[in-house]
Order: sequence, then structure tokens, then C-alpha cells
Amino acid sequence: MKWCLIMYQKWKTKDCKNLSVCVSRILVLLLAVLFVNGCTAEKSRSKDSVRFALFNIWEMSTKKLTNVDANGVGQNEQLKAAAEIIRKINPDVLVLNEIDHDIEGLQQYGNDLSLNARRFNDAYLKQGENPLNYPFIFAASCNTGLLSGKDLNNDGILATAENSGSREHGGDSFGYGAYPGQYSMALMSRYPLQEEKIRTFQKFLWKDLPDNLIPTDWYSADEIEIFRLSSKSHWDIPVTIGKKTVHMLMSHPTPPSMDGSENRNGRRNYDEIRMWVHYINNDSVMVDDQGARGGLAESESFIIAGDLNAAPHGDRLDTGERSIDLLLKHERIQDCGNLLVSRGALNGLEPGPPKHREGRTAGWGNRGLRIDHLLPSIDLKVLSGGVYWPDMTVDAECAALAKKASDHRMIWLDIDLK
Repeated sequence: MKWCLIMYQKWKTKDCKNLSVCVSRILVLLLAVLFVNGCTAEKSRSKDSVRFALFNIWEMSTKKLTNVDANGVGQNEQLKAAAEIIRKINPDVLVLNEIDHDIEGLQQYGNDLSLNARRFNDAYLKQGENPLNYPFIFAASCNTGLLSGKDLNNDGILATAENSGSREHGGDSFGYGAYPGQYSMALMSRYPLQEEKIRTFQKFLWKDLPDNLIPTDWYSADEIEIFRLSSKSHWDIPVTIGKKTVHMLMSHPTPPSMDGSENRNGRRNYDEIRMWVHYINNDSVMVDDQGARGGLAESESFIIAGDLNAAPHGDRLDTGERSIDLLLKHERIQDCGNLLVSRGALNGLEPGPPKHREGRTAGWGNRGLRIDHLLPSIDLKVLSGGVYWPDMTVDAECAALAKKASDHRMIWLDIDLK
């Protein structure tokens, strides 16, 4: 809109006696309003809807989150950009990926793993125009940077705590992290969480998933006995919205890359995603960290949320199926990729064939990828959705804001829960 007003001020001072010229200028303005995918358009929604959002904000470290001035206002430019986007979109329930746990500060601050999410809430989201506040925040332990005591990457080096901060440390951890708590997760909500019913699956073993794809020629028998499936964790967080409960099923599987011909990360990604299939099928094989067995009842509503590091047009494993297809084609799940099309991704990247244009959420390479997902159960009425990826040719300021905030783009769905 700012661009439209500027252009109007310039044009109204010029001679506009030529009708065709006037009409052309008006059409340009109208198109700009219709297609601006940036500073104002995304906020509009039905008053009866609840907005669920996901944002992988690149490396939200404790150092960035504690960079505040004397008044407690956040000073990190990247996180300020991310917070500005979140305030524009104004979600009711927000999933964050790549937010570190402040492991070193746990004892000092009461063993609260949600500390960094609360720092982001207080120092960034509560500040600036249209401040937000999320009173209900959840975070639990993740496997990132948690040493296994085994040489999992087979480099001949058994990492110890002395290797903290190194790739060696990450390679021998249950989930890659150069230090404990790196690349973790958090949930922020305006609605209360049923904390007594939250389930976590941090310690679920890969070998206990039926038909698992463990590369047994890479991992030794004693490593397989202790290897955890989730590279971060898998969480089921019930959120109470009026009389309705929606289970937020959160995870952040390992990228299917940075390995070798054994494809250990690709196989793990596949099985981390397949774990949700067993869960929503209420499979008794699922055992949570508290020892309770079973998955989610068929009557329950849910949204699978996270940077799943799996694209609809990604590589197939020897199963013949792409990992994300396990969810996108599941009978209990809605694929809302058609709502995640942005002008910015279409105009800012190579067009590619039509199948690559739908739902780009990360700006890697020239074509982009749809790897960030919000996948609601079929009983939920989805009204609309979007991805914050403004068009550089229409709104350069907001396009630059999105690029500064992260290498991923924020996505959201508006759902009618009446």
C-alpha cells in the first residue's frame, strides 16, 4: 500500500488527459493492492477463525535472544525482523523451529526450557507496533547436541563434552547440534494448553518403529540399541480453544542430506515422518517418555506442524515413496499446499515446471522448496492460509524484511473452530 500511495502522489501531478494512460495507471495500482503479499494483506481473516502459524527462524540462539537494551528491548536485527513479521500475521497459535534451549541458564532460571521462548515473547514480540503477547508457552527437552556416547558418524572420533561447539560433537549426538539444545522447538499460544496431557517422544528408539529403515551396515548393534528416532523430539500438545481441543503435533526431522551412500539422514527423515502415521493411527507401538502406550484417538482433531525437511517433489527412498507423501496422502490429513502460493516465490525464483510452484516455503537454491508444513486433520474447516513471501517487484521493503528474518518463510492457516 505504501508503494501505491507513493506512485499515486507522483502520477497525480502529471498530465493525465490521455484516458488510456489513466486507465493503465489505475490498473497497475489495483494489481499492486491485490497482489501485495506483504505488509497488510496477510492479516485479514474471518473474525470467527483461529490462526495457526509456523516459523522456522534461522538459529535463534541464546546470544541473539539475550541481546537487549537497558529496557529489555531486543536488539538483534534478524530477530527484530522475524518479530515484525509475526506481529503482522498475528497468529493465535505459533510453532517455532530452531529456537535454542538455554541449557547453561537452566539452574539459574529455575530449570525452565521455555525460557528462550519467553525471552523472544518479552523482548521482541511485545515491542514495536501492534505488540503481541503469548501467555501460554511450552518447550521440552530435545535430542540436539545430546551426546550418545557412540561414534555415530563413524569418523573415528568419540565426541565428549570437550568437543562442544564442534561438528564432531554434533555428529555423535542423538540429534545434530554443536551444543546441547541447539535447533530446538517451542509452542506459543493465546489459548491454554492441557499441560497434564502433553506427550513427548524424545526417547522413542528408532529400532522400535515397525518396518524401520535403519542402515544396519552403518550403525553397529550396540548403537542401534540406544539410537533415538527423533532428531529433536516429537510432541503432542493439546490446546483448548473454547469447547474444542486441537492437538499440535510438532517435530523437526533431520534434513535428508549431509550423509553418504548409506543415506542415514534420508532414512531417518522418512521414519521421523512415518512416526506420525503410527501416532495418528493410534498404534500401540508408540510409547511416550512417560511410559504411556498408544497414539491419538480417531475422534481427536490435530495439526501436524513443523519444518519437516521433506518436499512433495523430493527424492524417493528405496520404499518408492517420498517421505512427505506418507502424510499428504493420509486419509485423516488435509494437504493445504494450494493455500501457500506467494507472489514473492513465483517472481523471486526461477519459475520451474508447474509442480514446483505450489507452496514454496524456503528460499534455498533457485527454485525454492515446500518443506514447512501445517497439516490439519480432515475434520477441521480450513478457511484460508498463506505464506509471508512479498514480491520484490511490488513491495521491496517487506520482501527484504522476510529475507532478513530467516531462510524460511512464515506460513499460516485460518481454521473455523465454531
